[in-house]
Amino acid sequence: MLLCILTSYLCFGQNNYHFSIAPRFSFTYGELTEILYGYDNEIVSRLDWEQKPLLNLGLEADAFINNFIINSLFDFSIPVGTSYMYDSDNFNADEIFDKRSKHPIVKTTNLNTELTLSYKVQCSSVITVFPLINFQYLYNGFEADKGIILFGQQTTPSPGKKVCANKIDYYRHSFFIFTGLCIKLYPLQKLSLAIDFQTAPFSYQYAYDYHYGTKSPYPFSSYEIQTGYFSKFKINLSADYKIKSFLTLKLFVNLLLSIPDRGDFYTNYYSDSFYLASQKSGVTISSTKIGTAVIFTF
Repeated sequence: MLLCILTSYLCFGQNNYHFSIAPRFSFTYGELTEILYGYDNEIVSRLDWEQKPLLNLGLEADAFINNFIINSLFDFSIPVGTSYMYDSDNFNADEIFDKRSKHPIVKTTNLNTELTLSYKVQCSSVITVFPLINFQYLYNGFEADKGIILFGQQTTPSPGKKVCANKIDYYRHSFFIFTGLCIKLYPLQKLSLAIDFQTAPFSYQYAYDYHYGTKSPYPFSSYEIQTGYFSKFKINLSADYKIKSFLTLKLFVNLLLSIPDRGDFYTNYYSDSFYLASQKSGVTISSTKIGTAVIFTF
């Protein structure tokens, strides 16, 4: 965001330059997954963290210099629904997962910031393409309360007794580099439609979780580091309607999909200090974001 504002001061006097800023809000439905692989590289444990839904409040800015476009955006999310974390384990030889416990998520913090550089290529009066590169940082933090045990030991409590699973916290920092192509169509004078496809040549995630409890081996914690190559994908759809020369209404849908990234797994499960386990960890993320923005152009 600061880069766009700084550019506006440096280039304000140029006729081929203009700047826009857009307050935005949207809803996100998504899920983050943390995975633990066994010694035979099969998945033995999986924790699914829901985002159902989040209300995102944000700001987007664009700087247009000749055919170059610099876009930046920031979203801060507020939970507006009830989400759960499901702790699943593979107890069966046929590799069917059982949801062992279900935990209400009592606190969540989600931040998203992106910087996109693109170049305008005018193909015709109604079609424009934009090769682009996108840098994205995500922070997702969750606190899951004690949950109900759904499978495993003590699944049949005595009358009046509630069987609970321990609380779990989870925090993840994600950095993605995407590249792709945006195609924009102008079917009407005031209306433009855009679709872009992106893939991430490089992904980096750092995650930390903490398992509460009083009995051995609880409490314990772990942290994980994963890198990935071409494992994240984005599809963005948008429609812009120009109300005035300086005012545009935008509707958008953003899809984020991924395949699992694998990486190192550090834990203090059997020790008072962290050690590198021979098992591997993994992460995935998926989300659908639907929203609107009001664009002011200067």
